[in-house]
Amino acid sequence: MNQVNIHDRIWRIADGLPLKLGSMTIQTTDSDKLLVTGWIHTRHFENINKSSVQRELEELKEAFTDLTKTYCDLNTIIKKNNLAVEFHLAYDDAGKVGIGLCSELNGELKWYF
Repeated sequence: MNQVNIHDRIWRIADGLPLKLGSMTIQTTDSDKLLVTGWIHTRHFENINKSSVQRELEELKEAFTDLTKTYCDLNTIIKKNNLAVEFHLAYDDAGKVGIGLCSELNGELKWYF
């Protein structure tokens, strides 16, 4: 996806259309949240541990911050729509199911496993 296409798709996030960039999906909810979901890189579920999940959550947050610096319109959408940014990290079981591992909203981390 080129930068012009990404720019156009960012504006559609506010209309409820999710934006997928690499292993990150960004979408709005009906509860005034902007969900930023990352998919953990671990291939086998039994190898997942809180330490690696926490590290990848930090990487997701850094990638999102970098995205907001590159595409300032994303910040405009967040402010204009009064959205709270909620980060999620999930495990993708080869496309069969997504398993939520943790979420973070306003600095509060919740574990799901």
